[in-house]
Amino acid sequence: MEEKKWRNEFFDNYFKIEADNEKEWIDCKNQHLTKIFQYTRVKHAKTLILDDLMYLREIKDLNDPFEGDLLYDLDEFYNNPIRNPNLDKKGIKSLFYEANQDMKNRVYIACFSEKNDITPMWHHYGGEHKGICVEYDFKDDDLLKEIFFPIAYVTEERNKEILPKIIAKADIGKSSIETFTNKSLEWEYEQEWRIIMLKNPKQLFKIIWYDNKPHIKFLTPKSVYLGYKIDDKDAYYIKKLCEIRAIPVYRMIKDNSSFNLTYIPYE
Repeated sequence: MEEKKWRNEFFDNYFKIEADNEKEWIDCKNQHLTKIFQYTRVKHAKTLILDDLMYLREIKDLNDPFEGDLLYDLDEFYNNPIRNPNLDKKGIKSLFYEANQDMKNRVYIACFSEKNDITPMWHHYGGEHKGICVEYDFKDDDLLKEIFFPIAYVTEERNKEILPKIIAKADIGKSSIETFTNKSLEWEYEQEWRIIMLKNPKQLFKIIWYDNKPHIKFLTPKSVYLGYKIDDKDAYYIKKLCEIRAIPVYRMIKDNSSFNLTYIPYE
C-alpha cells in the first residue's frame, strides 16, 4: 500500500466511532513501523546516544501554529438545535477553545520521520544541516509501538469531522489521539510519526526528568547521521559518543546527480 494511501486509510478507519476492525488497523500501523529517524541538534546527542532518553515536548512547543487545533464551522454549531440555547457565538468559540486547550495540555509529543534524507527536515530540525539524525529500529519493541502513530495529511473538511465525535461522547481516548494525528497537506513532506502520550503517572512509561525536561527511556540508536554542514568539532564529538556503544556513524553529502542528499560512512 503506497505511503500516503495507507496513512490516510488508517486515519479514516481506525478512528471511526464504531470501528469493528481496530486490531487489523493497529497491526497495519505496526507493520509499517520498522525504522524511524529523529532530526535534532548536537546539544541533544548525549541523551539520545548514551542515555537512550527521548525528550518529550508539549503541543505549544511545536512549530505548526495549527498543531492540535480542531476546526469547526461556527454557524453550523450555532444553528444546531441540540446546542445549549444559553450560548451565543462568542460562548461557543470560548467553549471549544477551552476544550481544545485542555486536550493539548494533557499530552506529550515526540516527532520522527520515516526518512533521513529530507532536506527541509535537516534545515528546520537538524540545526540547518549542522545537527544529527538518529535512526532507530523497532523490530523487537512492541511496547513502544503502542504510543506511536503516523500522521495523516488531510483537508480542513476531514479535520472538522473530529469535534462532532467528541461532542457525541465517542471514545475520548481515541479522539484525543486523533486530534494530534492529522496535519495540513502542506506538511506532507515530513512523513511524520509521533509519540502521543498522556501526562499520566499511571502510564506504562515512567517520566524521567533530565535538565528540567520530561523524557522517557527509549531505544538504543541503530545509526547516527551527521548533517552535511556539521562543524568538524561537533562531528568528532558525535563520533566519540557513538564509539562508546559501537554505533555506526554516517555523514550526509549532496548527490551530484540530483537535488537529493545521500550519505557515506564517517571515518
